Amino acid sequence: MIAFATTNSLQERFLADFANQVVWGRNNDTQRLCCWFRFHPQHQEKTNTEVAAEIRKQLNGSFPSTNMPATLAAVVKKIKEQFGEKMQADGVAVDLLQRERGWQPQQPTDKYPWQIIYQWLWDIEFPRRGWQLAQEIATCAIDELQMTAIDKLPLQRRLDLDEIETCEKTIRKGERYALGVNLGQDGYLLLVNQSQSGETICLCPSRAYRLAAQFLPDRPLYLPQLNAPGKSLRFTEVGEEYFLAIVTEKPLNLSWVSPDSPPKDILVDEQRLREIFMELGKQCNGRVYYKKFLVTE
Repeated sequence: MIAFATTNSLQERFLADFANQVVWGRNNDTQRLCCWFRFHPQHQEKTNTEVAAEIRKQLNGSFPSTNMPATLAAVVKKIKEQFGEKMQADGVAVDLLQRERGWQPQQPTDKYPWQIIYQWLWDIEFPRRGWQLAQEIATCAIDELQMTAIDKLPLQRRLDLDEIETCEKTIRKGERYALGVNLGQDGYLLLVNQSQSGETICLCPSRAYRLAAQFLPDRPLYLPQLNAPGKSLRFTEVGEEYFLAIVTEKPLNLSWVSPDSPPKDILVDEQRLREIFMELGKQCNGRVYYKKFLVTE
């Protein structure tokens, strides 16, 4: 059975789990690859012929393009059998997953069955599972995320981690901190903090702490950034603080984040959490990291 090489990509891990649920038996590598490539975010705009070419590469040339319609139809049927009730509860018109042979869209709003599934998968199912899955697969960032007391930073603070002599593993209630992020890769940072009470805030991107989310491998960044409205990270309750960092290839377009948004508007409710993962579902190769800090008296 073919195994998918997903590294720690959030989107690919989600898709691999989905494909393995849909096509779980042995001797079904063709259908499993069809599910993987057809519903991969990188291939959303590709034709079925182009997807068939990707499958053919994986199978060393043994998959002709003429097999694609029947293979995809079999995958769609299995998805409907396993997820049809769930999709229907989500408002999807599952009757449209069965089209007559040779059917073609007649209106701009008409979709092929696989497109209906794709939209449900990344707009509804991925946002629903994203937060839990991200926590499950996140790499522990022991050295990459470091709290540093504000008074230990240089007066003219620059984004240079070498200037900091000590970093805290346990942080103290009421003390003012900056968070250094050094993930050793380029991309755009999404950083979410959740308290033990369940309150969730988006630290980056945010007007409060850091609007510019781009960073480079050799330039760690700080939260808050210089001249940000938020002057420090200060925790007022004893307990565990959970940080989840996701590195994306492109910046996320979040509706509540803009240069003129209210700085204190950083709380993340269920609707905003869903929006975050809907935006993540439009990309691929999101790398996930986490770290927990213990706040003490």
